[in-house]
Amino acid sequence: MRLLLVEDDPMIGASVQSGLRQEGYSVDWVRDGAAAELALASGVHELVLLDLGLPRKTGLDLLAGWRRNGLVLPVLVITGHGSMDDAIRGIRMGAYDFLPKPVSLFEIASVLDRIGEILESRVASAGALVRERHRIAVTSAIAALAESRAEVVRGDSRVELAAEHLRQAVRSLDALVGRVDVDDLLGEIFAS
Repeated sequence: MRLLLVEDDPMIGASVQSGLRQEGYSVDWVRDGAAAELALASGVHELVLLDLGLPRKTGLDLLAGWRRNGLVLPVLVITGHGSMDDAIRGIRMGAYDFLPKPVSLFEIASVLDRIGEILESRVASAGALVRERHRIAVTSAIAALAESRAEVVRGDSRVELAAEHLRQAVRSLDALVGRVDVDDLLGEIFAS
């Protein structure tokens, strides 16, 4: 998982970056709000670790702007400047969680693990949905072709499409948009 660490304190930033890299995370570190905006514009980060007390633009201002612009990345707020009011505002603006400083790498890694599990679950669910929609679309296309008794005209001759032609058409379609077990689909259609 590639993270963006937004932290102005050099000792904390270096420590968190080094510790999370040892845990297997890819961590890009910026030291102020303006640099954070530029870094997120690259679109390569999956999560943001955000300090609230930043130079050039506060963490809460960044978070509000990201949400207003439709950025849905998980944001973990980590700050020593924040009060409970700041924590509540951050959560209401869409932060995933709030950790007060001083914070241990174990605490950060635990929250990151939870976020990673949620993200993986969302990706798996989205993948299953795409595969099912694809299967339905291909099944419908095969059924429509089978019912239409389609013909191909070549010169003066007409050729009726057979099951093998349908298999070839589906294999071509499948190569373009995903994986489908052609024989299973044809079996479902022609068995009825």
